[in-house]
Amino acid sequence: MTTIAVVTCYHDPNYVRARSLRAAIKSQPGVKLIAVKNTHSGLRRYPETLWRMLKVKWRDKPAAFLVTFRGQEILPAALLIAGRTPVWFDEFIVPNAYAKHEKHRKTLKKRLVTILIQLSNPLYRFCLRRCRAILSDTPSHAELGAKMNQVNLRKYLPVPVGTDENLFKPAPAAKKSNPFQVFYYTTNMQPLHGISYVIEAAEQLKDDERFQFVLVGGKKPMKEAVKAAADRGARITYHSWVPFDELPSVMHTSGLCLGGPFGGTPQALHVITGKTYQSIACAVPTVIGDNPDTAAYFKDRVNALVIPQQNAAALVQACKWAIDHPSELQHIGEKGRALYERRFSNAAIAQLLTPLIDAVRSS
Repeated sequence: MTTIAVVTCYHDPNYVRARSLRAAIKSQPGVKLIAVKNTHSGLRRYPETLWRMLKVKWRDKPAAFLVTFRGQEILPAALLIAGRTPVWFDEFIVPNAYAKHEKHRKTLKKRLVTILIQLSNPLYRFCLRRCRAILSDTPSHAELGAKMNQVNLRKYLPVPVGTDENLFKPAPAAKKSNPFQVFYYTTNMQPLHGISYVIEAAEQLKDDERFQFVLVGGKKPMKEAVKAAADRGARITYHSWVPFDELPSVMHTSGLCLGGPFGGTPQALHVITGKTYQSIACAVPTVIGDNPDTAAYFKDRVNALVIPQQNAAALVQACKWAIDHPSELQHIGEKGRALYERRFSNAAIAQLLTPLIDAVRSS
């Protein structure tokens, strides 16, 4: 039996990326999974997670550690604890690119984070070179990480985000909402998401009573932007929060889910969003923002509706086409689900991770 320890230190230790990686490793034959994760939030989570990792190191002697997102903050200490035990690191987001190239609001917190990232770059690059393998979510993100971190691209392994398959799955008997529901959710208003284009599209469709936009999350800035749009006549229902396990039912009743990204930022050109995996896993037709990674998998009006980013008018046209072509839309949802099973499912992720596991089995 080969033991793999998956280490997560994040404000949400059951973030979907960590869930799918744990599920993929657990499904491997002859593998014992040990989940090392924090129970405390804030600063207490760092010593707690590292102490648990140290105990697992001596008690269980894992063949490898997988440090999941957001492991950048504990990576130096995790490497020290691991010693000669191989460490696989899920970079997921390239910190320097995220800090330098995204147009965040210039808050004091964002400025401090940017300064800290830049100061820690030499140490971070050294740590990446010490890792046995580096996971990224897409091939283009792997290329960006290798370039900005000055690490050999062969060390990177693109692994899709996937989702929690116990929650996100088809519901053929689900009744669609009337009027036609266009659903979008986010936990924050990162520039890559391009929520302003979604809101603008809702405003452009304000005179078409067939549509109702349902937007969730984003905290105060999104709430204020949605209210301003609603005051101008946009048909938007806003919820500050929906429990994660209720998201599938909202998706199932929606005519369209908006996966994005729509922001057209440098980061938006390197990602397939988590909500995209979730909605196609539910077999719900999904609007995708075009970029090199989405173009590799998604075909317009075949398994998704693909639109250019930073283009509210294109989103409006996609919505109008969708409502006018219900039978084609159903087939798009079905083919999106088939794509998920083939390329993004936990089983597909497990196949990608098999070579890493086989390498530590034989060492």
